[in-house]
Amino acid sequence: MATVIKNRKIPKTFRRKLSGLRAKLTAWLVVHGVGRWLLIVLAILAADIVVDRVFRMDGPQRLVMLMLMGIAAAVYFLIKVVKPLLVSPNDQALLYEVENKNPQLAESLISGYELSGTENLAAQGISPELVQATIDRGLRNAEQVDFGTALDRSRNSQNWIMLLFGLLLSGGLVIGVSQTNFLNTWFQRNILLTEDQWPQSTYLDVVGADDGRLVVPRGNDHRQLVVVTEDSEITDVSITIEVENPGGRTLHQMKPTGKLEGREHMFMFHNVSSEFRFRASGGDDVTEWINVELVEPPAIIDLNLQVQMPDYTGTDVVQLDGNGPFSVLTGSRLTASITTNKPLSSAAVSLGEESFEMSPIDSSQAFEITIGSDESPLRGGEYVFSLADQAGLSSSRQTKIKLTIKDDEPPKARASLLGITGLVSSRAMLPTSYQVGDDYGLVSLGFDMNWKTGDSENEEPKQEFAEFKKLSQPNVAPILTDKDVAVLDLMPMNLPRDTSFRFSVLATDNHPEIAGQGRSTEFLLRVVSDEELRGDLLRREIEQRKAFDQAFQAQTNLAAELQAMIARKRNPAIQSGRFDAQREAEIIELIRTQKGIGTAIFGIAERFEEFLVEVKNNRLDEAENELAPDQRIETRFDEKIIKPIRKLDEELVAIASRFMDTCRLQIRDQEKLEVTGSEVALIHQQIAAEMKKILDSMNNSEDFQQIINNLLQIQDESKKQLDRIQKEMKPKDIFDEGDAGDIFDDN
Repeated sequence: MATVIKNRKIPKTFRRKLSGLRAKLTAWLVVHGVGRWLLIVLAILAADIVVDRVFRMDGPQRLVMLMLMGIAAAVYFLIKVVKPLLVSPNDQALLYEVENKNPQLAESLISGYELSGTENLAAQGISPELVQATIDRGLRNAEQVDFGTALDRSRNSQNWIMLLFGLLLSGGLVIGVSQTNFLNTWFQRNILLTEDQWPQSTYLDVVGADDGRLVVPRGNDHRQLVVVTEDSEITDVSITIEVENPGGRTLHQMKPTGKLEGREHMFMFHNVSSEFRFRASGGDDVTEWINVELVEPPAIIDLNLQVQMPDYTGTDVVQLDGNGPFSVLTGSRLTASITTNKPLSSAAVSLGEESFEMSPIDSSQAFEITIGSDESPLRGGEYVFSLADQAGLSSSRQTKIKLTIKDDEPPKARASLLGITGLVSSRAMLPTSYQVGDDYGLVSLGFDMNWKTGDSENEEPKQEFAEFKKLSQPNVAPILTDKDVAVLDLMPMNLPRDTSFRFSVLATDNHPEIAGQGRSTEFLLRVVSDEELRGDLLRREIEQRKAFDQAFQAQTNLAAELQAMIARKRNPAIQSGRFDAQREAEIIELIRTQKGIGTAIFGIAERFEEFLVEVKNNRLDEAENELAPDQRIETRFDEKIIKPIRKLDEELVAIASRFMDTCRLQIRDQEKLEVTGSEVALIHQQIAAEMKKILDSMNNSEDFQQIINNLLQIQDESKKQLDRIQKEMKPKDIFDEGDAGDIFDDN
């Protein structure tokens, strides 16, 4: 009967020895993997230190590097440490390595291990005694052999050295981070991701940037400043600004502004309409990337300006429209109201160094201010509106208004004398046509007079003011303009002969403090005797008579030349067209002469009208009318000279001009020309007769005036002689000077 061999278990010796070998293998793999992984991590950190120190990575770049370093460390840890530990060799493989290191065992370990675990060997025809002997042999050899010899001890020593070296470097790194500025800066920048800077000789500061952001108004030019800080060792550096936008990156050289001892540099971004980022570099410093964010700047979308005028002007509110500059009356107040495109935190108006805060109206997008008071009058200059939105952004394009303060202009006055020349009698009336105006109101009008007699050159002129019209009334709107004729009567003034008399129209306005006064042109007159004035008038009358006589002679010559031109026959040697053209040119010139005669005699009629008015204004006709009441000057001038001249000009001279023009049109038809010419001749005869009649009237008037002047002169001399005789015949005082001299005093 065959012997049955039961199933066997692996002996404890093999299990114990193999467990120890596995523990030593795990330790060997850990030391091997950790040492290499540690050196790789240190190498990565060293590379990061070099890269950041050389290239000055910004925050995002350092974050990316930290992530890459973490990923690399994790990957290498998996490869070098975790992965080898996950691969577990079986018992046979381990025993094979032990047998390989101990050839004297002659595979007894493997044989004993395998046979100890084999079942039913007897069924396979194997001797149980032999099997047991093999197992026992294997167990004895297992007890005697050190399984650790299967591991490479020299490599294990290298692994430990590498691990210790890595730990030493790691410790040095930790100490360096805590003790040195260089490694601490790297740790802060690349591990903790702070904004610490590497030790350097130059430090740059981007003005206006906050936490990597810069807020810029959209659509405006932006002036960017970069300043080399005061603690920089080297400040004289050139600065480059690098701009990155969707179109790529560009480099620009910044310009020194000349401020802060040359440490301030400037670059202008024109018409900023899209977001971008930039950074500055100079010396050994490179700033972080600054992200430019665009916002709508605060702006005024509606500006309303009103001026409250002073009370005396009678004007309540004046609206200021347009772009200015605006001229505002002294004592006014300015009210400015604005509406903005977005809510504001504040709004102000500044004039030079002085600033006025605006007050909100109903919302944070409407503000108002009133400038000017009795204590602080409104001043002229450039007023600038400053806006700040709720984020603190100021308006870049400032709204400005320019004011000029004007004083209340004095009234404007114009005047002219009617029927008065430079010579007047002491009894003259001076009709003065005036036109006055003021911007805000007139109070009164008057004559401002001064005169000086010819007795002494050193005499002070006498002055007098005579108001002739009051224009202001209580509770009535101010009168701004006035136009009329005022008469200044010299008779009450008893001005002596040879008085130099000056006067002008003076207008006074309604200014409450210092009334403005406007003066017309000053008229200069000389007071003369009636005799001298009549002589001057007679002289001028003679001049006009001579002028009329010249016009009469010109009219006579014109009539003769016209008839001679009509009667002239064409020389056969002259072409018909040329002959007609010559005659047409002659008649055109005669027509001009005829119209010139009409203009001349019309002017003479006007001069006689002025003589008539001047005589009446100087009251010269009073004495003449007493001497010859049937030969009044109105009859002599108006009925016999002025009216006949006007009738002559309006009727006969005008008709003659039209008939002469008809002759011009008939110049090529001799028969019609002769018929029309005969009609013109009749008219010219009538003109000559009328002019001769008027000329005779002028001569008669001169003769009569000469007689009147002589009679008045004789009458005046007689009066003077009578006054002198009466004065001489007056009894002298009985008493001498003294107290008794007043006994017969008329008073």
